Amino acid sequence: MRMAMMARAWSLACLAALSSCGKPASPAGSTAVPARKPGLWEQSLIRDGRPGRLGGLKVCLDAAADAKLGVFGRRFAKGDCRRSVTRDATGAYHFSSRCSMSDGAVVSTRGIATGDFQSGYDVHSNIEISGATIGVMNGEHDVTLTGRYRGPCPAGMKPGDVNLGSGLKITIDQLSRLGALAPGGGI
Repeated sequence: MRMAMMARAWSLACLAALSSCGKPASPAGSTAVPARKPGLWEQSLIRDGRPGRLGGLKVCLDAAADAKLGVFGRRFAKGDCRRSVTRDATGAYHFSSRCSMSDGAVVSTRGIATGDFQSGYDVHSNIEISGATIGVMNGEHDVTLTGRYRGPCPAGMKPGDVNLGSGLKITIDQLSRLGALAPGGGI
């Protein structure tokens, strides 16, 4: 039971880290984060070759919700984060960040995001964690987040709503708080 809870917390932490819950960091010289098309997006997460415990997520976005739940590389869970984002000639975004969390954990992420962000995108990341309070979270982890546009948000779902694979509906703000509860403060 504890391992299942820890795996769910780790899935939330990965999603929070990659989905960029929290306040944007804006270092000099950074590239603008791509905006996704408003509507319903389905996201899936694969960590270290295995599907995330949350299953597929469905997220209803408008411009404001998309700004809160960015694609990559923002500050989360009150961490002190430094990031850089560049865009290459093919249109791919390359990003890296290093966050020192209030509990002493350090999260370093580097990766690439590709896609048109209107119909779909893929984010491939390598996340290195040290100093997390639960030792199994420490180490290097490969994470892939895939997002696909599914059309307008359905009735009963408004911008900022997130349907977890289990059927539970939460908001982007609740997702951010859940990520912050994970060991390492949302990493």
